[in-house]
Amino acid sequence: MAPWSEPWKLMRPVVETMARQLRSSASGEVCALSVDRFNTLGRLLRVEALPTFVLVKKRRAVGRVVGVNREELQASVNKHLAPASSAQSIVDIAAAT
Repeated sequence: MAPWSEPWKLMRPVVETMARQLRSSASGEVCALSVDRFNTLGRLLRVEALPTFVLVKKRRAVGRVVGVNREELQASVNKHLAPASSAQSIVDIAAAT
């Protein structure tokens, strides 16, 4: 997450809504991380542009959405992190100052 970032400002409400939905269905969790603070994780997940949303299931990246694309992010969450699944998260990795 990057409070100063225009792309984050656009995607934040979408991500917060998804977080509530996943939490209420007990099917996932949302984490927002800074590649500035967690640069090893950023490299491991091959973050090359911001924002990058990496969908993780059972410790494996199963989906990736780069940029401000609400529809693509929702479709990827629906595809990879269906409520019947377990051990899931949406990870938003963005730069922070």
